Amino acid sequence: MHQPVAGKFFLKSWLILLVTILASIYACISWLDAPIAFYFLKYASPLSGLGRTFGSTILVSAEITLIVFLSLARILRGILPLYAKALFIACCASVSAYAANDFVLKLIFARQTPLEFLRQPDSHVFHFFQGSQYSSFSSGHMVMASAFAFAIIRLYPRTWPPLTALLFLGAILLVIGDFHFLSDVVAGAFVGGTAGFLAGELWCQHTQLHAHDRGI
Repeated sequence: MHQPVAGKFFLKSWLILLVTILASIYACISWLDAPIAFYFLKYASPLSGLGRTFGSTILVSAEITLIVFLSLARILRGILPLYAKALFIACCASVSAYAANDFVLKLIFARQTPLEFLRQPDSHVFHFFQGSQYSSFSSGHMVMASAFAFAIIRLYPRTWPPLTALLFLGAILLVIGDFHFLSDVVAGAFVGGTAGFLAGELWCQHTQLHAHDRGI
C-alpha cells in the first residue's frame, strides 16, 4: 500500500481539476452533446441489448453480492488478503457513489437522456430539482465504474493502464449507444473518480495509522 497524499496538495489538485472539468462540461453542452448524440442515433438500437445486459441494477447487485461474500469471508476466516480488502473498498465506494449520484445529483440536475432529447428537443439543459434516477446527468454507470477503478488505482497504481483503458471503452460505448451525452460521462467520471480516490486514500491513511500504532 502506498503512502497517503498530502492534504493541501490533494485539495489544490482537485480544485484545479474541478475547474477543468466544469469548463469541459460547459464546452460539451454548448457545442458537442447534441451533434454527437444525433450522429450516433443509428447505433442506439443495436447497442440497446448492451444496456440491458449491463444495467445498473445488475451491476449494483453484483457489487453488493461481492461485498456480502467478502464480509462473510472476513468473519469466518478472521482475515482477508490485501487484494480482497481492496476489492471490498472499491465496491463500497462504487455503490455509495452510485447511490449519491442517482438519488441526489440526478434529482437536482434533472436532464433529459439523449434519446428523449432527440425525440423532443428542449431548450433547457437542466430542469433543476425535477429529476429522477432515470435522468441523464451525471452518468450513473460512469460514476460506478470510475469509483471502483480509481479506488483500485489508488491502492495499486500499476493497475492504472488496463483500468483506464476499460473506463475509456465504457465511456465510448455510453456515448455511441446514446445512453448518455458526452458531458454526462465527463461529469460521471469526475464524481466517481473523486469518490474512488478518496476511499482509497482513507484506507491508505488507516493502514499507515494502524502500522504506526503497532510500531511498524
